[in-house]
Amino acid sequence: MAVIQNQAIIQKLIDELELYPALDKIPTELADKILPTFQVNSEEITVKTPTTNVVRTLSKSASASTSTIYTTPATGKFYLTNVSLQASLAIVNTDTECHIIATIDGVAQTIAQLMLSTNPTINTQVASSVVFNLQNPILLSPGTIISLTNASANINGSTATIIGYTEA
Repeated sequence: MAVIQNQAIIQKLIDELELYPALDKIPTELADKILPTFQVNSEEITVKTPTTNVVRTLSKSASASTSTIYTTPATGKFYLTNVSLQASLAIVNTDTECHIIATIDGVAQTIAQLMLSTNPTINTQVASSVVFNLQNPILLSPGTIISLTNASANINGSTATIIGYTEA
């Protein structure tokens, strides 16, 4: 059996095990197969959560076109955390779509898409929306243009909002 001679180790056992020297027997020997473990590196680790902000909101009136919502920085990293897309259609017997496109890993991809359709017999306005709260932020390619596209002029209006954060 090993005998503990170091007073600092004995004091650590008293402190960590919350022993009372007047009442408890303080261990000064180690059994052959029982070894105490101590934390060697007691540095404090701080995890910093990045803050997000509304990067850009873009509203478009009726038009068949593509508009830039935001261009990611050419240097550093941009993480997309939230996307929302709203659109309305008021022309009877019409189908159209609008979507948000961004480049991920060098490939242009649709991030959000709305398909709008009106009933041929009922003259009512149709509105739709989609909102994504991305649990795991998406890293977009540097210099990516995030765009909002209306497929036809039949859309009364559309609005896209991009939320994310950058890292140097």
